[in-house]
Amino acid sequence: MKLPRINTVTNHVRCLGGLVVASAMMLLLQSASAQTITLESWENTLDGWTVPQGAGYFTSAFSTKLGVTDGTYSLALQNAGAGGPNYGQMLLSSYVPAWTAALGSSSNLMLDVYTPPGSFGYYLQFDIDINNADTGFQSLDGYSYPSTVIGVETTITVPISPTLQAELLASTNATQIAIQIGGGYTGGNDTMYLDNLRVNGVPEPSTVALLGLGLVGLLGVMRRRAS
Repeated sequence: MKLPRINTVTNHVRCLGGLVVASAMMLLLQSASAQTITLESWENTLDGWTVPQGAGYFTSAFSTKLGVTDGTYSLALQNAGAGGPNYGQMLLSSYVPAWTAALGSSSNLMLDVYTPPGSFGYYLQFDIDINNADTGFQSLDGYSYPSTVIGVETTITVPISPTLQAELLASTNATQIAIQIGGGYTGGNDTMYLDNLRVNGVPEPSTVALLGLGLVGLLGVMRRRAS
């Protein structure tokens, strides 16, 4: 008469063990995939980035009061001309060796942009490109020019394709990032704020393998306790 009760308890324990394992798997995978690597935050310096000068182009400054600040600096780009930025105007980084592996190990590149209300008319568009001796000059999103939302902070997210990831991981050359800015309209002196250029780090195969071994071990412990 007691066997059914024992079996019921055992089944409950096994179900509970499965839930624990599933929850642990989700938490560990989220922790492994949620890591980001900041490539640039422009802390009161251009860090080798160059800003084209001249009519219709941008002058650079830094702000801790406006923009994507969180108590730190944002890069402030002020439009120097009377019209909106023309497509193709770029903010260019220097060539950085460490960025090659970071980009090759990531599936997305992100940039935070804040455009104050009333600036640049009703839209402002960006395109993010890379330049490497092995990959050539490539637009990460195929020149789709995603738009910001005027008056609020927008995170521009562009993909890094698996093919490009493989090319970068095989490369020994430094990589340059180009941020193209276009569209919009301004009467002059409108400012945009850039911050937190970053990639989402992909777990290395060894990390994933260790994660799998740990979950298998946890499942084994739960099964032994349930038997």
